Amino acid sequence: MNADLERTTARRYYLGTVFQGIWTTAQYLFPFVLAKSLAAPSWLVTLSVLMETSGMVLGIYWGQFMGTGRRRQVLFWGGLAGRLAIVGALLVTTPGQFVVMLAAVYLFIAIVYPAQNSILQENIRPERRGEVFGRGAFIQHGVAAACSVAVGGFLDRDPMSFQWIFPLIGVLGFGYPLVLSRLPRAAQPMAEPGGRPHAPPASRSLAGAILQPFLDARDTFRRDRAYLWYQLNFTMYGIAFIMLVPVVPLYFTRELNLEYGDIANARVLIGSLGIALLGPLMGRLMDRLHPARLCALAFGWVVMFPLSLALGPELGLTAAQTAYLAFVIYSVGMAGVNVTWNVGSITFAPPGQGGHYQGIHVAMVGIRGILAPILGFVLLETMGYRAAFVAAAALFGAAAISSALLARRLGSELAQRR
Repeated sequence: MNADLERTTARRYYLGTVFQGIWTTAQYLFPFVLAKSLAAPSWLVTLSVLMETSGMVLGIYWGQFMGTGRRRQVLFWGGLAGRLAIVGALLVTTPGQFVVMLAAVYLFIAIVYPAQNSILQENIRPERRGEVFGRGAFIQHGVAAACSVAVGGFLDRDPMSFQWIFPLIGVLGFGYPLVLSRLPRAAQPMAEPGGRPHAPPASRSLAGAILQPFLDARDTFRRDRAYLWYQLNFTMYGIAFIMLVPVVPLYFTRELNLEYGDIANARVLIGSLGIALLGPLMGRLMDRLHPARLCALAFGWVVMFPLSLALGPELGLTAAQTAYLAFVIYSVGMAGVNVTWNVGSITFAPPGQGGHYQGIHVAMVGIRGILAPILGFVLLETMGYRAAFVAAAALFGAAAISSALLARRLGSELAQRR
């Protein structure tokens, strides 16, 4: 392994996470601004979340592109288009206009995930990947937490100030794909223990080019049953998580009647601090244990997040206390989920296929993301907020149990890692 390449990659990656942290602040607040500043109906908030999650389907194509030698160009132009689309907020005055702007943003939302996995697999030793990503998470979410204080304050004073805040964040947020696009590439990808190279067949027809990544994903699942199980666990977790993405902003703004300061403090400041502070620890734990085992622990902890939202007012907590308690719980569990979601798939990937495996992983978010927001909306409209929270808790619990069973199945591998 080229030690200089590893050090250079880590140092520049950490710089990039500063810009990603700034971008994260806006991304977390999109549905809250839509619900509060623009008073969008619940169905439109749900639609905006549906666009974000379904945009993840494109991750499977970005993952394919990363393997063609065009990573630099794809990251630069795709990152430029996706991040600078938010400059359109300067002209936004209605909920519909805001959603149209988000459609352009979400078209490129998945572009960075296969790229960062490909880079970490190629340039960082297997035993250090979780550690490097965890340190990057500390920087990213620490920056997001700091930015949230200022953004929440501006939005409290003027709910329409997002018109200039978001364009500024978009320009700065482009720094992350720009940094990733400039990272050097290893001459030979780092080998995974027991891995085997894999190259997807090329297709000459348009229909074939569209279908080929999904056919290749199918073949990957047939060949790698452990990875399929891992994705099914994340599907259960992801349906629960995505269900809550439109429900929580509506709950905060219409049921709890929170101001922007409390929303930003809970969702971004508290929600990011735990991920930041615990990110390096969770990265080392993933390196030492295995993504499946860490998923079991993290998913099990996150069960308490929707339950605290459902029960907080019943236990006599104020609206702000309910939000703060819920996101304290959330941030601890998500510190583990953040690592396994972003770089856990590398553990299963053959040499040089980190981007491909993460492309499949991100695309799975899009597939479950088509159903989950609608499910959350239906539960909210027919049975109320608490029904959605309880359903999410049940799915988190099922994902935790299944992840524990997968970790047990992979016991021999886990023993070697300890």
